[in-house]
Amino acid sequence: MRYTLTSIAMTRPKTISDDEILSAARKLFRAHGHAVSTRQVAESAGISEGVLYQRFVSKDELFFAAMAPGAPDLEEVLGPEEPSEPAREYVKHVVVRISDYFADVLPLALRLITHPSFDPGSLGRAQTAPAKLREGLVKRLEWFEKQKKMRRSTADATAQLLVSLAHDWALGRVMSPRSSKRTRELEAMVEVVWTGTAPRS
Repeated sequence: MRYTLTSIAMTRPKTISDDEILSAARKLFRAHGHAVSTRQVAESAGISEGVLYQRFVSKDELFFAAMAPGAPDLEEVLGPEEPSEPAREYVKHVVVRISDYFADVLPLALRLITHPSFDPGSLGRAQTAPAKLREGLVKRLEWFEKQKKMRRSTADATAQLLVSLAHDWALGRVMSPRSSKRTRELEAMVEVVWTGTAPRS
């Protein structure tokens, strides 16, 4: 039996993953908030509203699934557990990467917490990204301590301070996108932190 492209297209419906639907929804919700309709999301994803509701039973479920901040890729954000850069440069660069991660997910979190059906307890239960980043950073800073490239017994406090600094910096960027905040200013603050953690000569 011969098949034409048209007959194949008609017998094989386009499949789309939940992740693709959530990606389309996230772009719209991020730009326009909860006012986006399910019809708009379905059109953007290239599916019918019926298919959308087969995957997500309500608009709220779709919204919360799409806007939940993703967990950080520790290897991408923090680098390898045994960094190849000198300690001082690593600390400067890693804080910028952590700040970039927070700047990407904070707008999603802000949309979530302003939703009328938001449960404050749910974000608290899911809020593990800062803790994961801190724990991963502690491991890397402890490696520098073992190499005598950082002062001993400062890894935990330094990681907490650096993650907090990156978070605060990112929040400032999100709240004032046109502000003159520049990476070199963040790196200058990291230099102050480095002064307290650099190995004694």
